[in-house]
Amino acid sequence: MDLLDRAPDHVRERPDPHGDRSPSAPFDNVFNIDGTPAKPIPVTDDNADAMGLEWGYVLHDHGIEVIVLTWYDIGPIVSWDTDPLSRISGTPSLWDPCRPAPIQAPATPLKITKPVAPAPAPARSRVTR
Repeated sequence: MDLLDRAPDHVRERPDPHGDRSPSAPFDNVFNIDGTPAKPIPVTDDNADAMGLEWGYVLHDHGIEVIVLTWYDIGPIVSWDTDPLSRISGTPSLWDPCRPAPIQAPATPLKITKPVAPAPAPARSRVTR
């Protein structure tokens, strides 16, 4: 949810309308090889290559810029209006900043219809003796 922290409400609610929207919990049980507690490492232009990062995300007022760090320095914008349940390609070459983001809208939801009520049973004739 941290990535969607400042996203419009309709975007934050779409993945799970009843889910927890609080910030991610800190990792307090992650340790370095020497046993010391691990600390977050800020990512900068100077160390991004050395860290082996493949993707970067920049939040804008109008959407999220998705950058394939191994291919490009900028990326296409995914609008806040994009349905978060859309299919999103993870193929780096498709995230060319000169083309639209490779996103396929989700299939339309199934329409639920009420079952047809069975026809009433024919009336039984009454036998009297």
